[in-house]
Amino acid sequence: MDDSQASQIGQHVPRMYRVAYRLLADADKAHDVVQEACVKALAGMGRFNGQATLATWLHRITVNCAKDAVRSHDRAKNARAALQSQTINDATPPSPALAAENKELGDLAWRLLEELPDDCRAAFALTQLDGYSYDDAAEIQGQPRGTIASRVFRAKRILLEQMNAHIGGRNNER
Repeated sequence: MDDSQASQIGQHVPRMYRVAYRLLADADKAHDVVQEACVKALAGMGRFNGQATLATWLHRITVNCAKDAVRSHDRAKNARAALQSQTINDATPPSPALAAENKELGDLAWRLLEELPDDCRAAFALTQLDGYSYDDAAEIQGQPRGTIASRVFRAKRILLEQMNAHIGGRNNER
């Protein structure tokens, strides 16, 4: 390993962190995952063959490390705690009723996202939350582009159905 390799990897750390955070919804765990991914990347730099871009290769390592972290921790509990600590920054604060409704809907959306099947959640997060193209997400996940597109479509359908069911049920209670 030389300093130029570490420097090349270092340029991608912010995006690696965003990917890890989107998958884990926990800043501390995301930092740990990025650190682990960087160590693995540096150790495996000799195996990087250039078939994919360095960014794609690093992000695939990051996603795999994040998946390992999800398997070893109770992601639902940690994600809810991290998301509940976040606040919405608006120029004009909403009314208390609107703020409560927005928080409830936001919490519901994140909870439903957490409940998606792992393959759908990762594809959805990479393409819809992190801004990766379907091709880039396919390289990161090591899956065909069509598989990613199918998983994103399925995730959107599940989320829409669940949100509509919740909102419909809530409106009927009033």
